[in-house]
Order: sequence, then structure tokens, then C-alpha cells
Amino acid sequence: MYTSRPKAPLCPVTVYLCEDTIDGIFTAIYRAWADGTSHTDVRVRTNDTMSLFETYIFSESDGTLARKVQRSIIQKLSVDIYETCYQAMLSDDDKKASTLYHFLQKAFRCGSDILNRLNDPDVFRIFELSRTVGHEAHKYLGFVRFEERNENLLTARIQPKSNVLPVLAAHFADRLQPENWIILDTIRRFAAIHPAGKPYFLQWGVTEEMLLSVPVSDHEKDWEQLWSCFFNTIAIQERRNTDLQRSLMPLHYRTYMPEITK
Repeated sequence: MYTSRPKAPLCPVTVYLCEDTIDGIFTAIYRAWADGTSHTDVRVRTNDTMSLFETYIFSESDGTLARKVQRSIIQKLSVDIYETCYQAMLSDDDKKASTLYHFLQKAFRCGSDILNRLNDPDVFRIFELSRTVGHEAHKYLGFVRFEERNENLLTARIQPKSNVLPVLAAHFADRLQPENWIILDTIRRFAAIHPAGKPYFLQWGVTEEMLLSVPVSDHEKDWEQLWSCFFNTIAIQERRNTDLQRSLMPLHYRTYMPEITK
């Protein structure tokens, strides 16, 4: 009579749950590495149903540990790989932390050539996430509309799918260095705040009501009407192509664009 061999007991997977921030994800990756087994994973904290075969540990963000992971990527791999990973972590994909964790495991084994191995699913996914975030950020560089408010303040509101604000903030800090400005991600309540002549900083918990509490300047409505008039005047109605316009300027970019909404 055939008797099957007893199966080895299943090794539970330890999952490090983290905040959806760069520091949060890098901190969880550091602690998962410290666990030292192949039975670990890292995930952004969500309200998903948990599994009976997994152990969950919430990893609190730690800037010191996050900087260690950052330095390791830059020094042992390359700046390009770090920038790719950083941009991928700004995506709205809920599996990005796990993908990055497994990507970095392979990267530290393979070296800086890892980005050329697009046949690997984790490498391809990180590249794809980074490219998607970069594409949306590039679009917003042309679609951000600032409003002039009292107290010499420029404000802009966006509703991005990905957390592109850190990319936008670096761009506008270079080009609007002598201005006071705020860019608010109204979905995440996340703002980039730039005092004139000083470095910008990022702040969570900023609401749209707080931004609108500063009245617009006397000239702002005139400028908006002038811009809207220019936009409509240069259009050639006989060649209007709504489908092409939606392709080049998707609807989710238009919420705060005065030439479209007014």
C-alpha cells in the first residue's frame, strides 16, 4: 500500500505593513531585510482582508532607517536605479512596496545591470510604475494653473492619480524661486509649500478650505478671463477634435484649468 510522505509544515510569511510614503516603504524594507529569511514581504497598509497564513507587523516610519536604504541603493547600485525606485513609489499601485522589495533583493544580487532585465516581472513592473508616474508628472508640468492671491501668494490645486507632487515641487522651486507658492494635492491633502527665496517643504494634512481661506487678488479674475478668451480665440472650430483633445488632455487634469472650466 502506498503511503504518502508527510508534508513539511507551511512556513508563515511575515508581512511588514507600512505607510504609503517613501520613508514608510524604505523603513519596512530595512526591517524585512533584518528579519533575514525568504518568508518576508512588504506591503502598503490597506484595509484588505488578512490571511490566516501570514503574520502582520506594522512598521512605523523611521527616517534614519529609510536613509540607510537610500544610501545602499545609491552606493551599491546607482543613482539611476534609486531615481527609478523613488518615482515608482509615488505610484498609486497598492502592490508597489512588495514589488520594490523583491526588485531590490534581485538588484543587490545582480548589480547595476538589473534595469536591463525587463524580462523579469519585478524589474518590468518597477520600470512600468516609474514610467507611469513620470508621464503623469510631465503632463502636470504643463497643466498646473497658479492663482494669484492676497499676501503675495500663488496657489495651485491638482488631483493626480499618482503622488506626483514631489516631482512637481522640485520643478517649480527652480523656476519660481523668488515667489511664495503652494501646490495642493486635494485628494491626498498633501501640499508643497515654498517661501520666497527659501527651500520648499512638503506638508500632509493641508485642506482645500485652508488654501481658499486666502482671497484671490483683485486682478486674478481678469487674468483668468483673458487666458480663457485667448484659449478660445486661437481655436479653429472647424477642426475641433474632441477625442484627440481628451487624449492629449485627459479629463482628470481639467478640474482646475480655468480655460476649460470657465
